[in-house]
Amino acid sequence: MSLLGEALAALRGRRRNVPVEEPSAWSDDRALVGAIIDGSQAAFAQLVETHQRTCAHVIGRMVGDRDQVADLLQETFLAVFRQLHRFRFESSLRTWISRVAYTTALQHLRRRLEAQWMVAVEVPEELGIGDEGPGPAELSEALQAGRQLGAALQRLSAPQRLIVGLHYLEDFDLAEIEQVTGLARGTIKSHLHRARQVLKQELVKHATAGELL
Repeated sequence: MSLLGEALAALRGRRRNVPVEEPSAWSDDRALVGAIIDGSQAAFAQLVETHQRTCAHVIGRMVGDRDQVADLLQETFLAVFRQLHRFRFESSLRTWISRVAYTTALQHLRRRLEAQWMVAVEVPEELGIGDEGPGPAELSEALQAGRQLGAALQRLSAPQRLIVGLHYLEDFDLAEIEQVTGLARGTIKSHLHRARQVLKQELVKHATAGELL
């Protein structure tokens, strides 16, 4: 099986037994990337295993179709494999791979003519996330806690779901989100602010409904 095939087989849960180099050989991202460029199947399989969750999150939040996620993940890692020799470590490897996943999903949306949301409204740079609504710790806990928030997330726009997920679930800071999405910092803050308001409304609604039961 080819290097790419080995990694994609791992992605689909059908990983073959392959020789595994000593962990010390991949002590950091530079070593891992170097090993992949040199032809290590195990190194590429490790890269896929490490980053597939974040890539699936990016793709899933953008596309909203679970049936498409696996195919787009394969497209993502094919693109990563083909472009890895061009990676110059100007950002973290995680950010760069997430950007490839974002671009892959965006191309898919464009093929379906569903990329209108990319025309974002710019807001002043000084606009903060705001004091209203749940704070980051509360929101992060709530997002992972229950089905109620699943319904709330569906009320968000595609970019809002993506940015909320990256920021609160994947621990991306604003600079990393900016690198992944290509959106301006003010636009990202605006999406976070608006998303927090929607989620606040949903939390209040469900809390009120619970009190009435």
